[in-house]
Amino acid sequence: MTTTNSEELRALRTETIAAIEQRDLLAAQARHELIDALHSGVICRPGCEDAIATWGLEPLSQRWPVSADGELSYTRGHTDADEAREQSRWEVPDELRQLLPGMAIYTRQVVDVTPALDGNDDHPGAKRYRITVQVMVQQWVTATREAIAHTIARTTLETHLPMLADAGISLTRLTWQVADEPDDVTPDSAGRVVGAGELAAASDDIAAVTAVRDAAVQALADLRHRIRVRAIRALVDDEFGGRYEHAAERVGRFLVDLGLDRLPRAHQVTVTADVMLMVAAATASEAGDTAWATMRAITTSSPDESRPWTAYGWVNTEYATADQNRWRVRWRHEYEMWLRGHGGPDDAATVAESLARADLLRALAGVGHDLMTVTASVEGAGIDVNLNPDTD
Repeated sequence: MTTTNSEELRALRTETIAAIEQRDLLAAQARHELIDALHSGVICRPGCEDAIATWGLEPLSQRWPVSADGELSYTRGHTDADEAREQSRWEVPDELRQLLPGMAIYTRQVVDVTPALDGNDDHPGAKRYRITVQVMVQQWVTATREAIAHTIARTTLETHLPMLADAGISLTRLTWQVADEPDDVTPDSAGRVVGAGELAAASDDIAAVTAVRDAAVQALADLRHRIRVRAIRALVDDEFGGRYEHAAERVGRFLVDLGLDRLPRAHQVTVTADVMLMVAAATASEAGDTAWATMRAITTSSPDESRPWTAYGWVNTEYATADQNRWRVRWRHEYEMWLRGHGGPDDAATVAESLARADLLRALAGVGHDLMTVTASVEGAGIDVNLNPDTD
């Protein structure tokens, strides 16, 4: 291998490790921020779980009720077999509470009651019986997944079996059951961070190492994109409630704290236009209806790329005047715009006025009119209210 190839491989592996470490750190920070928001009541648990799943992060911990069926055998003193059978239907040895802490044991049915071979009990008139009952052993296990909860429960129980044997108790024929629905628990903000060193390619093939580096870089970019899209979607869909400005600032800080770009900012501008329309009509009322029909095309409540505004208007027929076979009707049209990329309010106002004039002229082409006044006023500036999760 040449010196040049060695240096190139070293650089590729360094870039690979850096990308993996950045992704792992971003994942841990995002999960931590989400759980903090859940603790403080900013977001709900379903929203937190959805974001974690969307970003492919370690899920929240839950308390899983894990149970196993088995046969429990022990020796006890009773006056006769009938008493032994009857009591064993409802009771298990008291020492199980100490030998199996944190577990609940429920008797399902009596399997067998036979005289023990070790003679009488210390109590006069009592005989010792070996009792076998079918039981259910249940544990509540905190884990992120059902499979992990099963592993923890099985391991915990198996570590206690020798202590049961020392006490003359056996628990055999264990059959583990599917866990019931888990309960929510207060989550731990610590997320799993995958070590990066062992994931760097060990091959000396430059093409293979390059592919690993590209995959690591793409994984980092994908996570950044998914986090941003989901955060903006929560804002657009009003998942937070309350005032938009407060929610937007909170989402903006969340993204910036993770090292992502801040949310787009814009100037809020209101443009008011007074237009005198000349419409053919027999009455003032008919003239008002015609004016509505003419201006409906530029009335919108849904901003888009071609028309980044909401617009509405109204007519006042009290001041309509007849002019031969036409009526002169005054129409007021208002635009609400959020404009990005302008250095100051004056620039934003100028652009907003130009956009409104152009829109009006397109709509009124071929229609007799007099564009009397067009006035733009900047209401303020802040995070754009017309965000697109896929592009912003």
